[in-house]
Amino acid sequence: MKLESTPIPDLFVLRKNVRLDNRGQFCRLYGLDEIEIAGRLTKAFHVNSSTSLKAGTLRGIHFQYPPFAEEKIVSCVCGSIWDVAVDLRPNSPTKFKWFGLTLTPENGLSLIVPKGFGHAFLTLEPNSTVIYVVSDGYSLEHESGILYNDALVNIDWPIIPVVLSEKDLLWQPLCDRITEMDKAFDF
Repeated sequence: MKLESTPIPDLFVLRKNVRLDNRGQFCRLYGLDEIEIAGRLTKAFHVNSSTSLKAGTLRGIHFQYPPFAEEKIVSCVCGSIWDVAVDLRPNSPTKFKWFGLTLTPENGLSLIVPKGFGHAFLTLEPNSTVIYVVSDGYSLEHESGILYNDALVNIDWPIIPVVLSEKDLLWQPLCDRITEMDKAFDF
């Protein structure tokens, strides 16, 4: 495993070794020892999986406020996704900037999303499955999100999202919540 930096400080791409042979492929999705050496997520609280039936399914942009703010390692194990993280940290020089990349089983890439970031993925193929390791438990009271088309963030999605949850369509605009978020993410 190898960490690669992104234009946003503390947000990393994890390049994993994909081994191919006549049976198919093998890839380690998460290695605590290797991740600790790189100084990233060391506490795996949950390992989650989601499968989206249709291309164009958007899940996110989600985050949790402290004390349940999460770090995530996101991998695609079937199909392909476009994975994106948004910097929400109040004192960051890249506040409200986003970074996105395509994750597939073949390219061996994962995104390591630190606390203080929103996260989403958009399926590029039907029946895409994502596995993500998270550092803390889910808390409904601390859950929040950003509209996928929020003007303050202005994400350039590679395809138009066509399947979204009702909850993800109802988040309040970021410009109305900046003070609230800055106070919450001031760690």
